Amino acid sequence: MNLSPFARLATVLVSCAGVALLAAPSASAEVVDLDILPGLSFGPTTPFGVGCTYVAVARTADLSGPRVDISPGGYDAVMPIEEFMWQFDGYWSSPVVLGHKVSLWTPTAPGEHSLMAYETSAGGPVATVTVNPATSVGPICLVAP
Repeated sequence: MNLSPFARLATVLVSCAGVALLAAPSASAEVVDLDILPGLSFGPTTPFGVGCTYVAVARTADLSGPRVDISPGGYDAVMPIEEFMWQFDGYWSSPVVLGHKVSLWTPTAPGEHSLMAYETSAGGPVATVTVNPATSVGPICLVAP
């Protein structure tokens, strides 16, 4: 079968485009790590206290990517920035910047708390900390034993 030069060129271009699409990496921001930073909290047994706000940082495999969320494992915590923004846009999520997603987290009850960072419903890494009663003095949190 003889194809015209135009038909041959079109066939080659379509084939190359198909191979490129199949070989291209996906735009996935797979979450590989989750940390909760204690900040200016001090205590004899644990640096996490009730009513004090902490920074949760999820690290992704890529420098940027689609939506990544950090979620508390129960109802005894507040995510202040997200809860404020959700009043205006129920789908709002802070962006992944240079491979990191950052959220604020405030536990409202003592005990063991878990946070999960995820991109899809498959879940992701979980960070678990113990929270004790505390006294907040400005930006400093004094955690009771």
